[in-house]
Amino acid sequence: MARDWAASARMADDYNGSAPVDDAARSIAHEFRRRALPPTSSATLTLLTELLRPASAIEVGTGTGTATLALLRGMPRSGTLTSIDPDGDAQEVARELIVHAGLAGHRVRMITGEPAAVLGRLAERSYDLVVVDAEPELTVELVPHALRRLEDDGVLVVSRALQGGDVADPAVRTPQARALRRMLRELGEQSGLRRLLLPVDEGLLVLRKGEGPSRG
Repeated sequence: MARDWAASARMADDYNGSAPVDDAARSIAHEFRRRALPPTSSATLTLLTELLRPASAIEVGTGTGTATLALLRGMPRSGTLTSIDPDGDAQEVARELIVHAGLAGHRVRMITGEPAAVLGRLAERSYDLVVVDAEPELTVELVPHALRRLEDDGVLVVSRALQGGDVADPAVRTPQARALRRMLRELGEQSGLRRLLLPVDEGLLVLRKGEGPSRG
């Protein structure tokens, strides 16, 4: 029996809810021609962050702040979030929305610059959580850098990992879909990584450094 995945996604968004400040961030994102994190992905990111309680986190792709808000809601107030984006104007919007959301007490460091260059300057093995939200070609470039920034047992979250249904459809042969398929295949072959691919919105890939508990 065929399933209506679009209807399921809409129901999930309605059920998970979205705060007005998040709706504002998504609306303004269109003006900047940026893809905002949908409500269900935002809720997933917040819950994951609440469970991990990272002392230090990196976000690549501030945009207008949808993922930033999701992360800050889940992080302890003593935690530090470093958010990277090449668009300083979009980051200013995110800053304002953080204040409106009552999250200004959190420690947020926003860095404006090319993500790969900025990420490469950050200390290795020093962060508990890294979130990458970028275009496919840049995502493929950023993932190895992001993994090197993580401490042991640190977690990397990659949004848009399935590009909707494109990556899962072998008939789609765009450079973007092919690049993401290659990235997923190579990560699947890499030792020392626990991985989880979720068909949420455009796809969420969760990677954790370490072999994990033995199974017996």
